[in-house]
Amino acid sequence: MSFDLCVYHSTRPQTDEDAVNRYISYCEKEDLSPRIEPNEKVALFLKELTNQHPQMKDWPLDDIDDCPWNADFDVSEGHAIMPLSFSRLEELYLLIVSLAEKYGLFCVDPQSNKIVTAPPSIQK
Repeated sequence: MSFDLCVYHSTRPQTDEDAVNRYISYCEKEDLSPRIEPNEKVALFLKELTNQHPQMKDWPLDDIDDCPWNADFDVSEGHAIMPLSFSRLEELYLLIVSLAEKYGLFCVDPQSNKIVTAPPSIQK
């Protein structure tokens, strides 16, 4: 079991309901074209995050028990879903939120059905 966080780019204001619906669409692999807004900020976010904590597929097998992820990320040019291990939840939650803020991305916590952070120029 994991704790998911989802970051994505949008140029439009988002409500908590909008954000959770996006997350669900990403998970269910619906027609994502209206929900994915490609932006290089997502790639920059992922690069910085995975430089600190590589994805599970890139984690050394000898040390896999220390991997902070429960699975590889679900990624497009406009979003990323990260399955956090409960043992590293607090540390990674704060890091992901901080990086989402840095890169001006929305971050949604689907467990609480809330937007955790949104770009300052796009408030709901």
